[in-house]
Amino acid sequence: MEKNRIKDPCIAKEKYDNILHIISKLPYNEWVEYINMNQDYYTWYENTEDGIYSKNHIDEYPKWSQEKVSYSLNKTKVLAEFNKKKGYYEIVVQYIDKLNVIGTTFMKPIKKEHLIKLLDMANYLDALLLNHGDEIIDEKVIESLE
Repeated sequence: MEKNRIKDPCIAKEKYDNILHIISKLPYNEWVEYINMNQDYYTWYENTEDGIYSKNHIDEYPKWSQEKVSYSLNKTKVLAEFNKKKGYYEIVVQYIDKLNVIGTTFMKPIKKEHLIKLLDMANYLDALLLNHGDEIIDEKVIESLE
């Protein structure tokens, strides 16, 4: 596997061809524990300036989007690596209960260090770190990346 082929990896209990077919649930309480133990790197969305604003102004959002905003304010979304120059976090990690997956969004090139952190999270949750849902990213894969 080549590093430049890894795009927004995810964490799930099983490999999948269709994200809608994941059966095994990720443990929400363990997700919260893991993030709370790693707050030197991850920041809960609800503790950011944007999250606080969203919480204080949720009534101003259209009714159809209030549920989604509220969901992201309940320990389901974390951010990492704030870029002061650009004014935003470059990594988003989100627990998506309805899909039984933890998704990621990278606004920067993925490095080995990012994959190591995500693999640590996956291991803590007794889950897999996946690329495209069907390629397992483990220690050997990470070591082989240039």
